[in-house]
Amino acid sequence: MVMLSPFLVDPVFRNRVWGGDRLGPWLAPNSPASDQHQRARTRGGVGEAWLIADLPATTLDGKTRISSGDDAGQTLGDLMQNPVHRRALLGRSASMMRQEDSGFPLLIKLLDAGTNLSVQVHPDSQYSARNPHAHMKSEMWLVLEAVTNAVIYRGVRPEVSRAQFAEHVAANRLLDILIAVPARKGDCIWLPSGICHALGAGTLAAEVQTPSDTTFRLWDWGRKDPARPLHLAEAMECLLLGADQQLDQLDRPRQPIPIHSESISIEPLVRTEWFDVERWVVQPGTTLQHDGIGVPVVWTILGGKLAADCLPQPLCRGTTIVLPAEHSGLTGAAADGPLEILVTTLPDPLKNTVDFGGSRIA
Repeated sequence: MVMLSPFLVDPVFRNRVWGGDRLGPWLAPNSPASDQHQRARTRGGVGEAWLIADLPATTLDGKTRISSGDDAGQTLGDLMQNPVHRRALLGRSASMMRQEDSGFPLLIKLLDAGTNLSVQVHPDSQYSARNPHAHMKSEMWLVLEAVTNAVIYRGVRPEVSRAQFAEHVAANRLLDILIAVPARKGDCIWLPSGICHALGAGTLAAEVQTPSDTTFRLWDWGRKDPARPLHLAEAMECLLLGADQQLDQLDRPRQPIPIHSESISIEPLVRTEWFDVERWVVQPGTTLQHDGIGVPVVWTILGGKLAADCLPQPLCRGTTIVLPAEHSGLTGAAADGPLEILVTTLPDPLKNTVDFGGSRIA
């Protein structure tokens, strides 16, 4: 059986009209990601860093490139097109993908909102089945930084009918019926398909989502940009209102679960049919041993540094590591104070839950 080594991926920075100035200082200085961000800034505001991406060819620069190991220079999509490498990368999770899905089944980003993002909605799988040009999208946000009084708009007041919603859109009074929640560092926001939402100004967030760039805009804060059209008919068809939003489930508290409390804490953020996401805080002197567990895992470093035996040094904030389903093993440790990692795991069809990403802690 072919095994792949754990590998690093270079981010793709995207210029956006709403891009902010928080991502540059957040990235580790003098790191490859920081240098790439500075180059992107010369073209305008940077709103997104795509850390893991393997979108269709119709999306410009929609594939991230491997930056370490034997496959350096190839895209994630190149691995997926090689049947042997695809099996080693996906493992058992391949059985949960649709036959027509040829790309890697995750899209992971950093979002830097200098101004408000558009009020928008994403399609579900039923809409996508009827409209092949659209791709189902559900996502989660983890707030990394936020200015005082920053908010996230998520959901519509439950008493609002579809006719009333349309009236508010036509009258440019959509904000009157949206639910605004404070954006605070460490908050996790789950946004399933059909939920009306917008990331508020002054917020830096990590985003984990299904691999789709389909967005239907309902309102864009008065911007007049031909490159950013509204999609009112499509959005209204996808929009969830009233009890269908299941707002009580979006508000469920998530408490940290201590694992070996003196050395590591693991906080489950979301568990879905598409991905599980946890936040780990690893104390100095703690060794992490990760072996292939049969499904792929992605580590995104949010703080501190990781020293790993099979990867270039140092691995600092903003670095993304892909741990294939079948790989040769990784041993690492926090190298400079506590290490914070966003851990994203594809579901395993043989398990009901994922046991902290297949890692051993010493």
